[in-house]
Amino acid sequence: MKRIIVPVDFSSYSENAFLSALKIASKGNSSITCVNVVASTLKWAKLDEKEKSKHQDIIDLEAESRDKLKAFIMDHKSPGIPIEGVVEVGLPDEEIVNLAEKQAADLIVIGAYGKGHIEGKFIGSNLQKVMRQANCPVLAVKKPLNGNDLRKMAFASLFNEESKPAFTRMKPLIKQLRCAVHFLFVNTPEKFVTSMESEHKMQKYAIGQEELIIHKHVYNHHEAENGIVEFATRNNIGFIGMASNKRKSANTYMIGATETVLFKSEIPVLSVKFE
Repeated sequence: MKRIIVPVDFSSYSENAFLSALKIASKGNSSITCVNVVASTLKWAKLDEKEKSKHQDIIDLEAESRDKLKAFIMDHKSPGIPIEGVVEVGLPDEEIVNLAEKQAADLIVIGAYGKGHIEGKFIGSNLQKVMRQANCPVLAVKKPLNGNDLRKMAFASLFNEESKPAFTRMKPLIKQLRCAVHFLFVNTPEKFVTSMESEHKMQKYAIGQEELIIHKHVYNHHEAENGIVEFATRNNIGFIGMASNKRKSANTYMIGATETVLFKSEIPVLSVKFE
């Protein structure tokens, strides 16, 4: 992986995301781009200097953000890991996704909540939008990842072919971390299949993934999301991967399931969307 994007709003959650990105980058040759977005509905990049000069409040906030981001990077710099800071003006989710596209990012690491989060509330709206829009994998964290967390990933899926390209997009991270992957099929009363069927699905899904260390598990639970969290907690899983369908499908998890898993657990969630 060459490029990791980390949105920084100077909250503790964005700092945890940055520390997690540092740990991931240290496992390979990745560089990190920290991005702070000055929230505005203006199409700032399309305005000329004369038009921009009419919005002194935005100019002041942009300058303040550049200074704060520079100080943040200086306080957190790590030997051997290139880190740059970028300040954008616009809608945070759009600017984050656009920057990831422009830099051909391999991964976005983002805090589960933003500045001003109230305990007990659902995950941040910017995170939800980024997970729905980004083409690269998005790793959402509540606490910093440590070395042990990076050793075990659970990939929760119904293991149908339509989600396989999304799993393939997770592989650069998996390979960089050299982590074991635990295929997890949560069997629920609503979508019950026999053990033989679920094991066959996982076996078929693993074809072509011989370079990865893969373990296969069938876990029974009343609800898929709670089953995923329960399995991950009981088995000391470091982070959970999910391929999330933006469209309703009986054969895959929808993106809302990914968000629910993240809300219900402290375990980081790696999400890749597909349609």
